[in-house]
Amino acid sequence: MKRPAPTSWIVTAILGITAAITALAVDMTLPALPDMARSLQVSPTEAQFTISAFLIGYAGAQLVYGPLSDRFGRRPVLVSSLAIFVAASALCAAADSIDMLLLGRFCQGVGAAASMAIGRACIRDIYGTRATGPMSWVMLIFGVGPILAPLLGGLIVGAEGWQGVFVWLLGIGAAMWLVIVLFLDETNTRLNPDATRAGPILRNFAMLGRHRLFLGYALVTIGLYGTLFAMLSALPFILEARLAASPEDIGFSFAALMVGQVVGAFLSGRLSARLGAVPLLLTGAAIIIVSVAAMIAAVSAGAAGFGAYVGPLFGVVLGLGLSSPSLYAGVLAPFPTIAGSVSSLIGIIQFVSGAALGALAVALVDPAGMNLGFQMVLQAALAAFAVAFIVRPALERLDLPAER
Repeated sequence: MKRPAPTSWIVTAILGITAAITALAVDMTLPALPDMARSLQVSPTEAQFTISAFLIGYAGAQLVYGPLSDRFGRRPVLVSSLAIFVAASALCAAADSIDMLLLGRFCQGVGAAASMAIGRACIRDIYGTRATGPMSWVMLIFGVGPILAPLLGGLIVGAEGWQGVFVWLLGIGAAMWLVIVLFLDETNTRLNPDATRAGPILRNFAMLGRHRLFLGYALVTIGLYGTLFAMLSALPFILEARLAASPEDIGFSFAALMVGQVVGAFLSGRLSARLGAVPLLLTGAAIIIVSVAAMIAAVSAGAAGFGAYVGPLFGVVLGLGLSSPSLYAGVLAPFPTIAGSVSSLIGIIQFVSGAALGALAVALVDPAGMNLGFQMVLQAALAAFAVAFIVRPALERLDLPAER
């Protein structure tokens, strides 16, 4: 079968849908967390650990997938990782204890880990330093997943219980595995025979650890995505405690919030060439800070409906969608021969920090959500600081155009 050309919209769509596996695996389970805690007779914090276990497995596997994709190609890594995802989803669906579920979620994270990181590397392979526009389209397609996932998850939990979510994830993973096998061609034309050798890997990571631009983008990642994962982890418990929200209510709330991802990614695609990466990153962080401040003000004034949370927090996801394409394209631009490794390392930073900050948000959660709000503001401020005082000066010294 003749596969579509790498620059075709079909490949961009496949990469965007494949990347959405991560969002589905996280966001479909959000409405299930309270039901999961009751069914397995565990605390909310222990139920949230199913998110953290997924993120830790996801982050750790990227340490392997990135170098493997630089050495052997993107396609075989994607195919193998999705097979792991399918098997792990079956384990989660059959789990009858929190320990078994945590193991399944960790393995599910391992299986999903290639979907976003390798997809970003594929875009870098195809478009080089002109990747921000195509990356925006990938993020736009990806953004549909977080809209549908909590809505679908809430409906499934209401009808079938939390185990039904993992049965659906098994089917979705199997379908995407078949699509990759049939339609995605290899994009890595610069196979690096040294990519999987311990010495070069360690040297690459050591170089990145000293690279000011990479470190700046790493702090931006921690700030922006720490804000997102804190919200994803704590908000279901706040909505249940504050508003007696059902799984369906939580699912609808997250679906409404995640529309912001699509709006932000669409605006990023339109504005990236005109404004450049640094203004988009700063604007995204500013929108997040203002939005969370609006939530804090509304709750402090006594507002208690869904609008007090969903309305302001919509801006958080919009700001993230606006800034994410510039973040991903920017961090990959200086490193064409180790794009897989760079994408994996930024993914490790993203999801390890997300797991830790999400767990912190649940540990500190209060019924009104004030602690969550203050945590999110601090993290978004970290991102803005890193853009203004690390990323922008580093781009100027490297003579890399800010629009990349």
